[in-house]
Amino acid sequence: MKKFQGLNYYEVLEVPPNASDFEIRQAYKEAIAIYDEDALASYSLFEEGEREEVLEKIEEAFDILIDKHARAAYDKMLLDSGKIDPSLLKQQDKNKPIPLFQSRDSFGEDAFSRRVKEKTRDKDLSGVTGQILAKEQISGKDLKKLREFLGITLDEIFEVTRIGVTTLKAIEENDFESLPSSVYLKNFLKTYAEFLKIDPTRVIDGYMINIPPENN
Repeated sequence: MKKFQGLNYYEVLEVPPNASDFEIRQAYKEAIAIYDEDALASYSLFEEGEREEVLEKIEEAFDILIDKHARAAYDKMLLDSGKIDPSLLKQQDKNKPIPLFQSRDSFGEDAFSRRVKEKTRDKDLSGVTGQILAKEQISGKDLKKLREFLGITLDEIFEVTRIGVTTLKAIEENDFESLPSSVYLKNFLKTYAEFLKIDPTRVIDGYMINIPPENN
């Protein structure tokens, strides 16, 4: 799991290094909406100090990336230090998820999402969710079991939530070293749990206690 302090500005805003100004502005607005102290959706997920740290880093990232000259200098620094591949600045990865913070706006609204919901409409989840929520620790395998019970693929979850398939696999496989920073992981888990129709607070609490201190 990456430490939040070590994320570069693109990772902070969850945009690719070749993101347009529009994508950067949109990611910034959505990030502020999520982490603002008045945001009820994520109020219980973060401690006050943690929230302030995130907001400060978001502001720094936006100020640099939206300024043409400052961004060019920042990109050069990342390239010179080997922190990003030069190809990332030139070509768009079609499988790259859109900013994390846009997932709540798109969640459940399009035709694809409706088709996925139809697949799960008549499923009785009480048994399998009851078994999961009865545990103090909730693992990625538990979430995978629920997803497979619903007959939903990782690609389908990506299409609706825009959480990258690689991240979803890391969550389900308890691949803690490959997971994003905890401040982002909590939002991923929240969105994923809502998609699977299971209590997001319990999922977040139960999953986070699995993560070893050295990966937290």
